[in-house]
Amino acid sequence: MKTLFFSGIVVGLLAVHAFAPSEEVIRRGERFDIAEGRLSVILPDGWDKTDLNAADVVAGYATQDQRSSLFIREMDVGQGGGMQELLDATVANYEATFEVKEVGKAKTGDVPGKSRKWPAIFTTVEAIVKKGEERFEMRFYLFVFDTGSHLYLVQASTTRPIREAREAQIYEFLRSIVANS
Repeated sequence: MKTLFFSGIVVGLLAVHAFAPSEEVIRRGERFDIAEGRLSVILPDGWDKTDLNAADVVAGYATQDQRSSLFIREMDVGQGGGMQELLDATVANYEATFEVKEVGKAKTGDVPGKSRKWPAIFTTVEAIVKKGEERFEMRFYLFVFDTGSHLYLVQASTTRPIREAREAQIYEFLRSIVANS
């Protein structure tokens, strides 16, 4: 069952180049709500909403050059497993789907909320993604946090070589997340 769920995740990552701009106007640098108001974020310059995997995510964004994307998925806590299990299952799915070169050491942290800080875990994955005959070296950023009622998985990716400014934008976005609970 977990394999089927996480297989859907991979589809979005393979289609980084399928970018669809949104009609919604998002002001960069300003906080806005997503996930029906359960989260708020600040979107960096050069990123736009994407409809890729729209049925499977609460929010998805891609850069204008289509070299980077990020998706936020939401799961009810009652579905079983916690942050570490979700992170491990996602990495295992990558290992089954991509040519994984390296998995970073998981780090813990937190996400600010209105009533408290929520626990979080983060890692990176270096992998080669194959799309037809093409091969893309990529870095994936996996960020999982628990708000008590929901688990959130943020999956960001960018092609290699890593642009320092682009990686800074990904980290900027992750640090901007606030759980509105």
